[in-house]
Amino acid sequence: MKKGILISLLAVTLLAGCSGAQTKTDGSAGGNEQVKGEVIELSFWRPQAGEAEDNVYVKRMEEFNKANEGKIHVKMEVITRGNSFAYEDKINAAVASHTLPDVLAMDGPNVANYADSEIIIPLDEYFEQDDLNDFVPSILQQGTYKDKFYAPGLNESSVVLFYNKKIMDEHGITPPDQIENAWTWDEWYDVMNKTAKDDVFGTNMINDKGEWMTYAFEQFWISNNTDLVNKEGTISEGFVNSPQGVEAATFLQKLANEKLFNIDPKPTEFEEGKAATKLGGPWNIPGFKNYPDLEWGITYFPKKADGIQSAPSGSWAVGVSADSKYPKEAAEVVKWLTNKDSSVQLAQAISMPASRKSAFESMTEYNELPLRVIKEQVTTVSHARPVTPAYPVLTQKFAEALIDIMVGAEVKKSLDNVASTYDEEFKRNFAE
Repeated sequence: MKKGILISLLAVTLLAGCSGAQTKTDGSAGGNEQVKGEVIELSFWRPQAGEAEDNVYVKRMEEFNKANEGKIHVKMEVITRGNSFAYEDKINAAVASHTLPDVLAMDGPNVANYADSEIIIPLDEYFEQDDLNDFVPSILQQGTYKDKFYAPGLNESSVVLFYNKKIMDEHGITPPDQIENAWTWDEWYDVMNKTAKDDVFGTNMINDKGEWMTYAFEQFWISNNTDLVNKEGTISEGFVNSPQGVEAATFLQKLANEKLFNIDPKPTEFEEGKAATKLGGPWNIPGFKNYPDLEWGITYFPKKADGIQSAPSGSWAVGVSADSKYPKEAAEVVKWLTNKDSSVQLAQAISMPASRKSAFESMTEYNELPLRVIKEQVTTVSHARPVTPAYPVLTQKFAEALIDIMVGAEVKKSLDNVASTYDEEFKRNFAE
């Protein structure tokens, strides 16, 4: 039986667990066949979210149960997140006690870990190829492990470069509104240099010092034609600490050394006009209305001049427990939760981009600026975080190293430590 590391940044061993499905049978169905006239009851776990998001799930589950009345009934359990890892802790306990639900939500970067640990099953047989092709590419990347598709995304995300229109106008700067003209690192650096003055920073780009560091800044490695690990997710040596990786980290260190951004920023620094640009996401937009003096726009994630245009992506996904007695029916729940209607409703409720291309057809607000930038990134250049069962170790060590680098640590030595730690962890726990 395989073992893996749970999503929390603590190393937690997982053992493959059994489903918590409850079924109404008389014992004559062999344990996995529906008795005629009886209802298959499935369980679905997800973490508690904001009110608007919670309401979407409640509505969609009510609609599913109504559409499948007399055949399938899903009981959704919402797990309160009293601390950062409360949901993952409950899953870990369920693995140990063999009480996993039939359907479970998981953070996107952890799909590979859940798949490698045999906690979730592949869903390829339950999705038509045309249906899979409707997901934006990064959703397929995030949900695929060893060429099998395990978990579609409930929605998508992105990181863009917000800019203060007044500050740009003061300096005669026109941010690009076509993706092929996205600012290069050097062009963005020049913008920051021109706009940084007194108590105004050139940019704001530290959201938090945990997962944000990997989510946002991996793109500097990708844009420079490398990554934190190889494509298979098995090796970090020669990738995170490659010459291209060192160049990416050195660029970020230069911005810190020249105080073009605040390494410990106030959360509303950009909103208050104290930063000319900001690396942030769609989740920031609803809060902008609380700052009526802020005139903001969106441009693309900066790229290396001779590199790849890319942008962060990834959000929560949903899959089927490996030991569900009714995987076909559980897969129907997954498909319902991630179909076009669900994708549109969830995206609009939480101001995040949809996970399906077809959903954008109903979301015409993404056809024009500023939201067009988000749509273009999500549908064309977004890149999921590394698909590896050892992701929790990778993201923790990379985040720590990058913060150290930004405050002056030796770049190559810091990245070498990430590579060696990751490779040792992968070899010890995941090498076949």
